Amino acid sequence: MIRFDDQPPMSPAADEWANSALEKSEKYIDKKISKLSYYGENKHQRIYELPKNISKQNIFIFYIHGGAWEFGYPEWVLFTYDYFKNYNINLIAPGYRLSPKFKFVDQIKDITDSINFIKKKYGEEIKIVISGHSAGAHLAYYASKEIKVNGLMLSSGVYDLTTYTKKYVEQITDSAFTAKSISPIFDSYNTNTPILLTYSSAEEKVYITQSENFYNKIKNKNIKNKNFIFNNTDHYHELNAMNKNNLDWDNIFCEWLNSLI
Repeated sequence: MIRFDDQPPMSPAADEWANSALEKSEKYIDKKISKLSYYGENKHQRIYELPKNISKQNIFIFYIHGGAWEFGYPEWVLFTYDYFKNYNINLIAPGYRLSPKFKFVDQIKDITDSINFIKKKYGEEIKIVISGHSAGAHLAYYASKEIKVNGLMLSSGVYDLTTYTKKYVEQITDSAFTAKSISPIFDSYNTNTPILLTYSSAEEKVYITQSENFYNKIKNKNIKNKNFIFNNTDHYHELNAMNKNNLDWDNIFCEWLNSLI
């Protein structure tokens, strides 16, 4: 696996996807194409902007990488610009400090700090979508409670930590939190932010069930809310399935995106 920051190996399937994602993203790491900055002093607090010359009239998608809160880099998701550039989207990929050294609250602060960093550069009036995959979707949801955004795009998220791997829950919490208290499915916050929620038919049952249950909870909160199921795609490759050749997906995404404008 190609590694940054001395990250340890994950599972074989996760490492295989991560390696391919980094290879696809490599062209966008080029400083001639993207802009790399730091919104904090920690090496994980780096942030990429694509394209290099941002148009602040276009929607800004902040893509939060997954990795069970413990693994991952912003470089994982840069290849999604292959798709998003078709819609003149500004892709912002922030890193965040990882567990177990840093906790859930630190990660949420990092995401909101990264958004404020971009807003300071381009103006308070920019339109913002926070997107995230897996643990990144969990963090995206909670970040949207802290800062005003125009939309949320949540992919195969972790919405019920009471049924999730205990090790990861313990790594991101302390005595002030329980698994239930940081589970979106149990959150009493009545969000009306437009949400596009996706998951994959071929991924682990835990992600399918959590996605179905969470969408049933929020689907009537806003008439712009939509969901989409990727067929024959596993948990890791859902980001890869977001492409122009997937016409059903592309139509749903285009319709939802236009509803935010």
